[in-house]
Amino acid sequence: MLWIKLGILLTGFLYAGLLPYTTRKALLHLNFDPKRETLSFLSNKWLYGEKCQKGYQRLLFASAVLTYSFFWLLSKFYDLGRYEEYMRQLDYTVAVMTILAFSPHNILPYSVKRLGTSLQRLLHNIFGGVVFLFLPLLIIFFQARVIEPYPFMGITGLMIISITVVLTAISFLKNGLTGVSELLFINGVSTWTIFITILTLLR
Repeated sequence: MLWIKLGILLTGFLYAGLLPYTTRKALLHLNFDPKRETLSFLSNKWLYGEKCQKGYQRLLFASAVLTYSFFWLLSKFYDLGRYEEYMRQLDYTVAVMTILAFSPHNILPYSVKRLGTSLQRLLHNIFGGVVFLFLPLLIIFFQARVIEPYPFMGITGLMIISITVVLTAISFLKNGLTGVSELLFINGVSTWTIFITILTLLR
């Protein structure tokens, strides 16, 4: 159990810090407007260069690996492996995140004359939207399974992810999907991750 706790500590803080810190650091060096552009624009080599594109792909892939590692370790610590819907949701979430990482972004208009790029843009947007749905759903599945034995962690964790979803939805409804909405979502998930990591280590 000690090794599982150490694994949760390592992956939890890496998972909570990698995407927000790296994204924030990258944005300081780019002419990026989060009120008008989404973070997916960073994977567009025509806008920000091939180096930025590859960096963004690696970051998303690393996030997918850390997502699987963190939630898999939680399943071991809290004995959640017997819940098929939780494990299935974990597989789906990580699979979609991985596909999104290697799905190039473009801003070319949809056109039957450019079926390749139009399909590429459509799939990227679909997978991006699915991640925004699947990750909170995975967290809710986890919270639902621990709320009875650990009421404080279960209720507080649900509150954190619910507030994150509501704030992201409000931002989306007011301004559309922008980098601001995505950063709200990322920071909310990071806050939840730190909270769960700390409470797990105290058990």
